[in-house]
Amino acid sequence: MEVKHRRNFSVVIFSVLLLVLVAGYLSVTRGYGEVSPETYQFSKALYSACLKKSDEHLAKVEELLDESDDLSLPSNERIWIDKIIKLARSGDWKSAAKKAKRMMEDQVKY
Repeated sequence: MEVKHRRNFSVVIFSVLLLVLVAGYLSVTRGYGEVSPETYQFSKALYSACLKKSDEHLAKVEELLDESDDLSLPSNERIWIDKIIKLARSGDWKSAAKKAKRMMEDQVKY
């Protein structure tokens, strides 16, 4: 009887671990989904700045973002753009470019 309980407990633990791994994978690989046309333009500009590793271009994108209050970007999209800018500012141009590219790719409908 005790062996059966251990086996059941092992199955439950394995199932929980598998669920955590799948949830983690999905949260990491999850994209941005559809974004506003303005945010798409920011992602293109960010991607270009990151490929060039240009602090000057990055500053221009940041300046345009600050001036974009009139565009009324959705708050989550503004946060995503800001996070990519901060990533590039930290010197991780490759990851920032990858995220900006992902944002653009997520707009393609198959």
